[in-house]
Amino acid sequence: MAIVVVTSATPGAGKTGVATAIARHYAYQGRPVRLLRLAGDGSADADAAHFASLAFAPGSPASTISEAPTDDPAAITVVEAAAEAANIPGATVVVVARGEAPKSTPAGLKPAATIVTDVPLASAAAGGTAILLAEDQTLAGFSVEEARAALNADVIVQGDDMNATCDRVVVAPISSDAGQPYFRRFSSKAVVVRFDRTDMHLAAMQTAPECLILTGGRQPSGYLFDSAGARGIPVLLSRTDTENTVIALEGIFDRTRFQGERKLDRMAALLEPTGLWDALAL
Repeated sequence: MAIVVVTSATPGAGKTGVATAIARHYAYQGRPVRLLRLAGDGSADADAAHFASLAFAPGSPASTISEAPTDDPAAITVVEAAAEAANIPGATVVVVARGEAPKSTPAGLKPAATIVTDVPLASAAAGGTAILLAEDQTLAGFSVEEARAALNADVIVQGDDMNATCDRVVVAPISSDAGQPYFRRFSSKAVVVRFDRTDMHLAAMQTAPECLILTGGRQPSGYLFDSAGARGIPVLLSRTDTENTVIALEGIFDRTRFQGERKLDRMAALLEPTGLWDALAL
């Protein structure tokens, strides 16, 4: 049995994404894995629920645990823990930081690897002893549900996936003639458009957005419900105008959570060439 502890001195550094990518890497090699979340900061419950949903880590509990088991039958157990709970005997430790490498490691820990996320591109190119992951739009992307919560919006079409992630906020143009060519320039997008612009609603949906965010607080045309429902596109209704809706979304990229297949694929791709697997040597 091997235990990998992924920890950070601060919340939001990216330890959930790193832990998930490590577990998937070994699962795809055919080795059984489990993901555990020790109780700790405010995101612990959500992290545990995320781990339990992953098909490649069966048996991962959906709630936090008080201490990591030392007799887990799985070949590899990946544990996400706050720094104060990360000193698990015999474990391989990965420390995650955000923006810059930590000047010191948590007391008593000797990490096999240090991963620094969200590093400015110029700094990421400089290299160093830590594994540096540059700022990444996909990893910073927000889910449809996170947008709904930020806006306190109503869900008027549920769509197929409220946890789908968006890399961009795209505001609809004024002219209907420019609609589809404009929207096609952007992938993985949330489109913000006034409730009464049915032409723009339909044009946007032709380009497969992750969601539509209607502004103005009033119900749109019935054509929208039919088209969005048929395509499985979630539609949110913001209670304020377009300008204030966009203002409310401005800070969303700074507080997104790790979730969804796109973020996992991206984290795995970023870690693959870094030498992490040699450092872990499991």
